[in-house]
This record gives sequence, C-alpha cells and structure tokens, in this order.
Amino acid sequence: MEWQIKTIARKSTLSGEAFNPGDRVACLIFKGEEAGELGRADLRPDEVEAFELPGEVLGRWARVVKDPDDVSASASETMASAEDFFFSLFENESPDTKEESDMLKHLLSLMLERKRVLRATGDRKSIGEQSYRHVKTKQMIQVPIVDISTELMLKIEDTIGDIIL
Repeated sequence: MEWQIKTIARKSTLSGEAFNPGDRVACLIFKGEEAGELGRADLRPDEVEAFELPGEVLGRWARVVKDPDDVSASASETMASAEDFFFSLFENESPDTKEESDMLKHLLSLMLERKRVLRATGDRKSIGEQSYRHVKTKQMIQVPIVDISTELMLKIEDTIGDIIL
C-alpha cells in the first residue's frame, strides 16, 4: 500500500481564498476534540493566529505553492511534505496526542524508509523503538514501533483519509 501526504489545498481553510504559485502556506495537522479525528488546515501565514484550531496540533510546517502544471515538482513536493510532517511530529509532542503521534511517526518512517529518505540502523525491532538515520542530514531519530493491527488500519482509514492518500 502506498501512503502519501496530500499536497497543499488549493485554497485557505480559513478565508477560502485561492493559493497562487509562489505563495507561502502554513500546513497544520491536528487532533480534533470531537471523536479524536485528525484533520489538516492549510492557511496563509497571516491567518494562522486568527484560525481557531479545533484540537491539539500534532505537526506544522510551511510550504511554497508550486505551479500545478509542473508534474516533476508535484512528486518532490509530496515527499517534502511527508518529510516535513514527520519531523514536525517530534517538535509538537504532547501526552494527550501520544498514541496518534506515535502511530503517524511509525507509518511515515516506513514510507520514508521505502523512499530512501530514512535508513534503519541497527537490528530491526518488533517492539520498543527503531533507530533511523536521515539520509540528507545524518540526524539520528528514534521512532516508536506500533503494532499495525487490522483495528489500527481501520482507524487510520477513518481518521486520516483526508491527510494520507
């Protein structure tokens, strides 16, 4: 199964104004207070403070909107979004969102390893944490191992279908 972070929305979550190529966009992934579902908001940088987040932030990063006709930029933008989102999960850790955050870290690490952005180091583990090295920066990252059960897969489909393809 191929997991990819969706690219930037075409318009602002707050104002509904369309984004143009070259615009900077702040992307927020959050855990909603109702039913604990995950959501995504794409906003202009000046709208972030005015946006009432309906839950706790799990990850945040900024992107520049590319020309939609440039197909080669689209694939690299998707991978960059996944990578930025992965690293933002380590910056915005909270005990209230630990289960969701750990699940996302584990799944994104597997996807980024497959795309050769991360490289597993040491022995493969089935419980605990797996060490990864970020290929570009040589940074070492400890990623929690989550048991990927049928129940978890159903939860993933229900809660992050709008974030991950």
